[in-house]
This record gives sequence, C-alpha cells and structure tokens, in this order.
Amino acid sequence: MRTRSLIPLFGLAGALALSGCSAVTSTTNTAADVTESAVHGLSASSRQSTDASVTEPDTPRHRQTVAFVDTQRPQLAREAARGGGEHVDALAGLLGESDHAAFGRWLQAHYDHIFTGSGDAEAVVARLAARRG
Repeated sequence: MRTRSLIPLFGLAGALALSGCSAVTSTTNTAADVTESAVHGLSASSRQSTDASVTEPDTPRHRQTVAFVDTQRPQLAREAARGGGEHVDALAGLLGESDHAAFGRWLQAHYDHIFTGSGDAEAVVARLAARRG
C-alpha cells in the first residue's frame, strides 16, 4: 500500500525537475535571442549607413546601441565586470569592434568609469564612445 502512495510523489518530483530544466533553456534562449537581434540590427544599420559613428545620435546604429544598453544593462554590467559574455559580444558588434575578447578586457578595465554615475543608457554609450575614441 505504501509503494502506491509514493508513485505520485515520484511523478511530481520528476515533473518539477523537468520544468526546472525548461526554465534554464528559456533563459539561455533569451540571451541568444538578444544577441541575434543585436547582430541583426547591426547588419541592417550597417547597410543603411556604413560610415555612421555610434557617437552620432541621429544614426540607426546609435539608437540601437542605446536601446540595447537600456534593455540589457544589468546583464551587460555583470558580464563587463567579468570581462566578457554574450551581451558584451553583442555590444562589441554594435560598436563595430572586431576583437570581442579585447573589447571585453577593455570594458572590464574601465568598468568603474563606464558603469558608475548616471545609469542612463545614453550616458553609458557616451562614456563608451569617449573612452574608445
């Protein structure tokens, strides 16, 4: 009789374990989607204005960079502190940086200047542009 009462318990434990795995997959897919969107946006803006600088506020690339920093700031700041990650790679792509690893190291070295002060995405992008010159 006791064995029968444990079967639903094991079934519930299995279902909970599987749902936990899908939550991790969902989070990973979200980060991948953000990176894909950023890269897709970069390609579109590159076709529209190849010589446009990120520092020029009226360019599509600048607006995309500000929007990316605005929506992904917590994850971006966390990865910048570590010196790399998917969000740092996406930002490097938006900024036209070809060496994402070097950009990640640079971002880590300048973390205090880039991510302190105003949390406004415009200010973060302006500090990035000023430092990268």
